[in-house]
Amino acid sequence: MMKVRWGVLGVGLAGRARVRAIRADPRAELVGGWRGSPESVDLESFSSFEEMLQHVDAVAICSPDNFHASQVHIALSTHRHVVCEFPVAASAGEASSLFALSVARDRVLHVEHIELLTPAARWIRNFAVGKTLLGGNVRFWGGARPRATSPAHANIARFQRIIDAVGVPEDVEVERCTPSNLAVQLVYPDGVTIGLDCRMEEGLERNLEMVLEFDCGIVRQQARQIFLDGEEVELEPTEGLFQVDQLAATASILDGAESYIPMEQVLDGLSVADLVMGVS
Repeated sequence: MMKVRWGVLGVGLAGRARVRAIRADPRAELVGGWRGSPESVDLESFSSFEEMLQHVDAVAICSPDNFHASQVHIALSTHRHVVCEFPVAASAGEASSLFALSVARDRVLHVEHIELLTPAARWIRNFAVGKTLLGGNVRFWGGARPRATSPAHANIARFQRIIDAVGVPEDVEVERCTPSNLAVQLVYPDGVTIGLDCRMEEGLERNLEMVLEFDCGIVRQQARQIFLDGEEVELEPTEGLFQVDQLAATASILDGAESYIPMEQVLDGLSVADLVMGVS
């Protein structure tokens, strides 16, 4: 059986989750890591990124946001496949250039968006098909993201959840844009809006509330639960999301499978973040 040899760049919280996912992937071989604490997960530590690239077929980039684009560029330029934590770059234009490089080098660039793999996201995505959106609100609480490119780019996951459910907004209206609070209105056709309020402070417990009103009912997500017109919906069991993401990346590399989040949607999320910052 053919296996992909992996290296992990940045063995912190996300990096350790990626290490576990690679080890659980039957078509992956974990070679080593660089930066963070590879020894904390019994992983060989390389002396540099360049040294690691000499020994692997693919690299998982789990470093702080501001390093992603340059590290992805280096890996692709040396003909390595890449899995990168979101956001892959600081703008849609920069990300588009990286995807173009991946095509030119005939290598996979897979951007992790595990929030789209949750049972709640899958249910809302399927429910929304063919229905008319009347409005909505999304509220998010979470820890501070001091190394994020901007408050909008720190919340790419929220933009992607909304885009995944109801599509890309036509415009945005910014109410607040600070490192601790992003409040915007996403504007859809016929004046329909979805309000997004994200609060990011040290020590805040992570939580998400999403309410979407359609012509045939109101969907509410509270943490991992979904309610339709007040009645709880039975969801599929929760799977190991990083493991599902890892298997998808390996399938893209070895089988040519399509990603669960195509390049166009990755760029859509970044474009919305760019638009927010442009008008804030």
